[in-house]
Amino acid sequence: MLRLAGRDALMSAHTLLFADLIDSTALIARLGDAGAARFWADHDQRARRSIAKYGGTEIDRSDGFFLLFDHPASALRFASDYHRVTSDLGAAVRVGIHHAIVTLRHNPPDDVARGAKPLEVEGLAKPLTARIMALAGGGRTLLSAEAAAVLDPTALDGQVIRSHGHYRLKGIVDPVEVVEAAAPGRVGTPPGDGEKAYRVVAVGGLWRPVREVRHNLAPERDDFVGRQVELRALAELLEGGARLVTVLGAAGTGKTRLARRYAAAWLGEWPGGAYFCDLSEARSLEGIHFVVALALGVPLGKGDAGMQLGHAISARGRCLVILDNFEQVELHAPNAVGRWLDLATEACFVVTSRVRLRLPGESIAALDTLPLADEAITLFELRARTQRPDFAVDERNRDAVAQIVRLLDGLPLAIELAAARVSVLSVEQIVERMKDRFTLLAGARGVAARQATLKAAIDWSWDLLAPSERAALAQCVVFDGGFTLKAAEAVIVLDTQANAPSVLDAIHSLVDKSLLRALQPASSDRLDIGEPFFAMYLSIREYAAAKLRSLGDEAGDNAELRHARYFAGFGSDDQLDALLRHGGVARRQRLALDLDNLVGGCRRAVRRRQDELAAGCFLAAWAVLEVQGPFNLASILGRQVAALDTLPPRVGARVQAALASALRDEGKTEASDAELARSLALAQEAGDTRGEALAWRLLAVARHRDGRTEEALRCFETALALHETVGDQAQLGAVRANLANLQMELGSMAQARASYEAAIALQRAVGNRAGEAVSIGNLGTLLHELGELAPARSAYEQALVIHRNAGSVLQEAITLGNLGILESQHGDHRAAAECYRAALAIYRETGSRRGEGVALSQIGDLHRALGEPEAAFAAYEDSLRICREVGNRRFEGGVLAGMGELQVDRGLRDEGLRALEEGEDLLREVGDPLDLAKVVCAKGRVAFAGGDIATARAALTDAGTIGDRLGAAPGSDLGRQIDGLRSLLDGA
Repeated sequence: MLRLAGRDALMSAHTLLFADLIDSTALIARLGDAGAARFWADHDQRARRSIAKYGGTEIDRSDGFFLLFDHPASALRFASDYHRVTSDLGAAVRVGIHHAIVTLRHNPPDDVARGAKPLEVEGLAKPLTARIMALAGGGRTLLSAEAAAVLDPTALDGQVIRSHGHYRLKGIVDPVEVVEAAAPGRVGTPPGDGEKAYRVVAVGGLWRPVREVRHNLAPERDDFVGRQVELRALAELLEGGARLVTVLGAAGTGKTRLARRYAAAWLGEWPGGAYFCDLSEARSLEGIHFVVALALGVPLGKGDAGMQLGHAISARGRCLVILDNFEQVELHAPNAVGRWLDLATEACFVVTSRVRLRLPGESIAALDTLPLADEAITLFELRARTQRPDFAVDERNRDAVAQIVRLLDGLPLAIELAAARVSVLSVEQIVERMKDRFTLLAGARGVAARQATLKAAIDWSWDLLAPSERAALAQCVVFDGGFTLKAAEAVIVLDTQANAPSVLDAIHSLVDKSLLRALQPASSDRLDIGEPFFAMYLSIREYAAAKLRSLGDEAGDNAELRHARYFAGFGSDDQLDALLRHGGVARRQRLALDLDNLVGGCRRAVRRRQDELAAGCFLAAWAVLEVQGPFNLASILGRQVAALDTLPPRVGARVQAALASALRDEGKTEASDAELARSLALAQEAGDTRGEALAWRLLAVARHRDGRTEEALRCFETALALHETVGDQAQLGAVRANLANLQMELGSMAQARASYEAAIALQRAVGNRAGEAVSIGNLGTLLHELGELAPARSAYEQALVIHRNAGSVLQEAITLGNLGILESQHGDHRAAAECYRAALAIYRETGSRRGEGVALSQIGDLHRALGEPEAAFAAYEDSLRICREVGNRRFEGGVLAGMGELQVDRGLRDEGLRALEEGEDLLREVGDPLDLAKVVCAKGRVAFAGGDIATARAALTDAGTIGDRLGAAPGSDLGRQIDGLRSLLDGA
């Protein structure tokens, strides 16, 4: 204990406890003034007896208490007692506990007489404890890790302590680890983010909000009921080292919901991300691979798909992969899950299935039906309340509700279907209508009986539907993933001559009856969708699909045709132009939500040879895939559509152009060039100036990347002229930005700067934020080369924000790579490594082989700067192989130069000089003076180290001449290399 200056002020270690009564205002309103007065008198009397019993000091009292204890053990014992007191009084309380050194100050007696508290507690520990309490829900006690660390185990009295990870608390500098004390099986899920606290996870040495951890989990559509024991059991299996857990249960028990709930609640445990893979449509190993690749955003090449996915999962580190509905593909478990467990040693897999996988190391989390007397009744009540807000389970209807859930064997989905009927039936009427059908099933037990119960529940709901509602539900199965009301109105056809309701009314009715789900889609939280999506439970989808098949092939074919026609509309010129104009970012994000429908519509249209519908769906899908991948999916679809021989030339030109871009992003240069040539020919045949202009722009970029500079310049001139003719501002801005890249590499820095600024102005004028960000980022590279480092960093960071908001992951990777170079040159190698690794992961996951080669060369440069020659050489070798594979000759020259200088450093002078000369020749051939000057500087350094001063001076002269022509400032990368070589020679 340390006494401080001032009256009765001292510092000492204490345990702080904050407690707060949940919904106290509503409680007072319910009890009335007189009842509330009696409640508080009883509350205070019993609580203060407990405070005295455990040696607490009352500092303050409002809707709860602020108390001080000598030890965490006393505070925890009081918390347990206080929970019992409030529960007996029909209320609930939340408690937060922390142990720290605080300052205690006694107020003067005169102040106390006027109403001041006798004792004041000062210090950061006070708001920290209050923040911890605010995270707790009713009936829960949360502690800081500091309090738990000094807790006497005997004080637990049978309770257990579980960590919920770290939280960033408002006003507190460092994250705080939060733990919970509760009876075994009663520890809840980690608290959700609050107004003044949010959960964080360590990623790459930095604390990142858990909400930023990558995942594809859909938001929960309604309250999650019960299953706390099962959730905790699943968490404990994974925390205990299990890497494969199968959630085993019958249909309708809520396996999918449990797995998703676990992933969302414990997302902070998986810094590599959580990925939900719906295998309900898979029937083969290839089907499993496709679904998992799509969920992870990983393109599949021609090789071993299982191996590719294993490596991709491994690259995520500690991640969670949920494989939902595995029962129909369980024979393929060894060749899918079994392989990935071996390849991705940090990853864990949660499988939901009606059968065991029987793989080595498999753990089972069995999921039974809901407890009838508790959770099943609560579920019925909550779901019924969505139909009738005034519905409540009380003494009058409790027996009837209990009979309903008993007849339904506690199956959650069946209970939800029954609860949906309270809008038209009383619970007593529901019982009467169910008795005959479900009494026969109620005596049986086991999986088969529960599946029969679920089918009977769906049968019962189906029988109660009007004919129009049955028709609408059956047709909903043609949607892949969710769908909007507008899509439903375009696809679903009802018999209007039978006085059928509108599609709107039918969908609304199906939602009310819990046969459709209304949900906000899993999308960027920056995007306000403004309308719900609708989706089906898997069991109901399977049921409705059988009903659609029973109507005959024509009914299903017509529904699929309407589906393709609707989604093909997103690939029209008007719709795609809108992506490049005001609101384009939001439109693209919105379109991404329908990617499954676009892909499914395209495939079905190809199968039926509906050429223009297939093309429309593909072009709309490409608008999403070109910024986020996977490019392999785009090239597969594109080849299928391009093979249709009756496409109009104008449409074919656009399909070929998109296919060419996808192939080039995959690194398939020759195939891309062939498709570009076809695109140009088709556009010219159709007299389509816009299509021709697009083809010339893509050709210009391709020639630039191939190092064919003169051809590239001619193609750019043609593209510029054509785009100016049609007045396409957005595409004109893209051409100017592409041209500026070439001008910069040719050393025409002033021209390049003017072109970038013109491109930014054009894109800004039409509101194309994504295109504007590309030009801003490239301008940053120019500024970087000119030595204007602060403006360069600002440009990179500005571009990065826009790319992330727009979901332009490929451009995000490019910008990260450029920012990494800047960080490395400033000596922040750790930050550079993070940028490079993040960029490499994006390139690999989107299937950009060209980008992968670039990132590996940057990683090689970093390893060389850090004095790690073996790692540097390995990265250079991988980069060189990819650059040659995709025809990236400019980067090939730069990689050869890096390898050459590294070889010289390793004592392999002859091999190093050969690599430097090969790189120099290649860069002279492709006309890249900027990188050429850097290679010349490297040759000069090597010559100086070998004592060849004359060659070194010649290199300095050559590099200096190029640098002067480029306008390389002393602070630029080239400027520093020239000055470094000059300093060596000046000291000779």
